[in-house]
Amino acid sequence: MDSQKLLTIAQTAELLNCSAGFVRKRISLTESRQPGGWPRTTYVNLQPNGAKSLFRINKEALQEYLNEQQEQAKVVTEPMSDSERCSV
Repeated sequence: MDSQKLLTIAQTAELLNCSAGFVRKRISLTESRQPGGWPRTTYVNLQPNGAKSLFRINKEALQEYLNEQQEQAKVVTEPMSDSERCSV
């Protein structure tokens, strides 16, 4: 994988305008198979068998995931028409 497409946790936090702890928490939620994490395609562990994990975030996959989430949020927040309200 091209190293220019992989971001460190600190770079990801800067990109998302959040803390590095938030990024680590999202990864740990996914790793422990709990809700609230990111898809495994958004990050890679460069040291899977090492004593300490070395996670890197795939910038393109993360942006794609965030765009999908944003699109889903738009669909949920769009107001219903009167005919849609009555049919529910």
